[in-house]
Amino acid sequence: MTAALALSESFPPLSAAQGTLARLVGIGKTYGTGENAVAALSNATLDIRAGEVTLIEGPSGSGKTTLISILGLLLTPTAGEVWIEGQNVAGLGERALPGLRARNFGFVFQGFNLFPALTALENVAMAIQMKDPKAKSPKGEAKRLLELVGLGPRMHHLPADLSGGQKQRVAIARALGGNPPILVGDEPTAALDTKTALSVMELLRELASNAGRAVVVVTHDPRLERFADRVVRVEDGLIQAIDPVVHA
Repeated sequence: MTAALALSESFPPLSAAQGTLARLVGIGKTYGTGENAVAALSNATLDIRAGEVTLIEGPSGSGKTTLISILGLLLTPTAGEVWIEGQNVAGLGERALPGLRARNFGFVFQGFNLFPALTALENVAMAIQMKDPKAKSPKGEAKRLLELVGLGPRMHHLPADLSGGQKQRVAIARALGGNPPILVGDEPTAALDTKTALSVMELLRELASNAGRAVVVVTHDPRLERFADRVVRVEDGLIQAIDPVVHA
């Protein structure tokens, strides 16, 4: 069975497969006040669509991480609107945001963020249980997800016994817990060698194409553009361009 087929069978297309899963409208983020105010992001508008890989590129300090932090409901904007599940999140109370974030987003980070004393299986199972304390079989779901990302034979290994690419696949499996429609990666390939980085991006591409997910990745690496549908170019806190990627 090919990886693509396995992904397709493991995750049926989401109900909003052809639609916009998240929308940022006129987003701004300013730190400080008065003369000390610094605009990290200004007037950013972006749709995140199911089945697409969107790369966010730009120099360090350009506003990329601020953009995805606001998208992922980890940071509150000082201007603009964030729409998730067809609603403006500004109209929701603070208590509603953690549940909304857990239902809609899975996060993958550069540093893996795995618990060193837990096996790959235990790392993923714990994340599933934290998202849904009522989950019937966290370890069973964790096993399925690790097999999905190609780590079935290594599921009982500790992070110290895994390569960088294998750790990142564990992190992706963890992010998939609860079947969120949007995966957000903050430089998930930056700590990996070229071959491993491309392999991880290929997996993320398959998760978008075959499961109707939206994948949003911050990167400095233009070689990853081959896996994307769009490249959002950010500089000085502004979205300078949103370029479609033409695949031969």
